[in-house]
Amino acid sequence: MYLHKNILKNLLLSLLALTQLSCSTPTTVASGGSTHITERVLKKKILMTGFAVAQPMQVQDLDDIAQGLPREILRRLENSGAFLTRQSKNLLSTNLKQEMPTAKLVQQIAADNDAQFVIAGEVRSANTRSDKKYWGLWESKTRQIEIEFAIYDGMSGVFLSRHHLLRPAEDDTKIGRDKTFGSSAFYATNFGKAIDAIIEESSAWIRTDLAHYPMIAKIIQANASQVGIDAGVTSNLRVGDQGLVVADYVQLPFNGMSSQQSQPSQYGTPQASMGKMKLIQVQYPFSVGELAAETQSDYAKVKVGDYVRFDVQK
Repeated sequence: MYLHKNILKNLLLSLLALTQLSCSTPTTVASGGSTHITERVLKKKILMTGFAVAQPMQVQDLDDIAQGLPREILRRLENSGAFLTRQSKNLLSTNLKQEMPTAKLVQQIAADNDAQFVIAGEVRSANTRSDKKYWGLWESKTRQIEIEFAIYDGMSGVFLSRHHLLRPAEDDTKIGRDKTFGSSAFYATNFGKAIDAIIEESSAWIRTDLAHYPMIAKIIQANASQVGIDAGVTSNLRVGDQGLVVADYVQLPFNGMSSQQSQPSQYGTPQASMGKMKLIQVQYPFSVGELAAETQSDYAKVKVGDYVRFDVQK
């Protein structure tokens, strides 16, 4: 009996060691007889606001689609392992309509919610369509879900991309507010299946659109030789990771004349690559990095509010 306990104990310790090893090292993939190390994904912070509803009467049978739809999209984005998600109940607009927001508004919402990217959307339609066949003797009704969402860069407030998606259901059956949005009972209905498909397509487009952007962290503390940033273990950073420090030339705002108005319009502030930074301490919500000797210059000083850009890490 004692021998069996020792064998079981050694087996559990071996499994624990293998688990820790797999969590701390990149995955290896064999291809064509050779083995290579896959890239480590750094998690980007993404915010989704509440969805505007263009036709509220069409979604009376749905349990709060304005908040449920972005919540379910965020859940799938988080499950992908590439994002840290946030949700705001507010619309990305100064009124009840989902109009194009100003860059300043996008920047403010991103800063308030600690997000690198901001996504805002609208449920444009959930109407029923009637198709008559056989000279009007046969009529079939189907319900469709139509949404649109836009992605913005939270650091600059710049518009990045937009998607307009449409998914029909098999019939025009109502779902019912007794079924919680995103629940198994909700997705078991025909219209729930259509919504499930549009959520999956939305998350796929977002992953594709943001895949080539680097992860960017904000500098929250700075001195002559070190900086603190608002990203750490939760973003998949590790000690030894290197980033590029990016600072604004606040003395040189980029202004110009808008084609629609005679008043000057501020387009943004030029940025300067200051140099490299290497992480020397990584905690769950933050990290500390050491600046390279050439990072500080006479033209731009690293300060709180500047950014560190992390490209692909291995």
